[in-house]
Amino acid sequence: MTGIALQLLGSFDVRTADGASVASTAGTQRLVALLALRSRIISRAAIAGALWPDASSSLGAVRLRAALARIDPVTRTVLLVSAGGVGLDPRCTVDYRAARVLADHVLDTAAEPTTATAGETRSTIAVLCLQLLPDFYDDWALEEAEEWRLMRAETLESLVASLSRDARPYLAMHAAQSAIRIEPLRETAHVALVRLHIAAGNHGEALRAFTRFSATLADAVDVSPSDAFRELIDALPGATARAAVTADSGMNAPPDTLDYL
Repeated sequence: MTGIALQLLGSFDVRTADGASVASTAGTQRLVALLALRSRIISRAAIAGALWPDASSSLGAVRLRAALARIDPVTRTVLLVSAGGVGLDPRCTVDYRAARVLADHVLDTAAEPTTATAGETRSTIAVLCLQLLPDFYDDWALEEAEEWRLMRAETLESLVASLSRDARPYLAMHAAQSAIRIEPLRETAHVALVRLHIAAGNHGEALRAFTRFSATLADAVDVSPSDAFRELIDALPGATARAAVTADSGMNAPPDTLDYL
């Protein structure tokens, strides 16, 4: 059957050509997600080892046979099952694969003028904000999710640079804010946001963003922003004095001025 789509971003779902969601068990979801991430035929032994790492090879084989037998009829149509292994029908679309292609395109064309419309750019940012299999805790899922997290942050920062260069500051700021939400401790994303504020002449916003990041970093890992980041802020008129007053008084900027983080 063609027209089946797998959703791995945001949550797991199997959808038919008409958009209907297909109910599936947790075991089916784990098996299908693993196949979707591997993009090839996987040996039965490798599948059993990934899904049931603590089971013996014989017990893992039994569990895999049972899992395959319990798969719903719709999902079964996208599986390629043989004695040698199991894979996903290449005609089945997977949103995560499409998202990686999109991210690669953004990174590959970073040096070129951006031609996407505002709506297309916002859609790209929305895709890059989606976590991979957030409710899965198998090692193979967590490892892939971490790789995707880093790729998302890197791609968003690349998008910030391209949009800034092409004088599209609002979209650039949206991308920077999104990168910060993905990884609040990633200094390069905060630097990108602060530079956008400075370029717009919003020095107060830049200082507040720096102060908030400094506090977050200190609370989380007990370190300070880099000297290069601090020098960027110190170059602002009166920034050093205001930062010292804020630090000495223990005051934080009002929450409504920091919502953009």
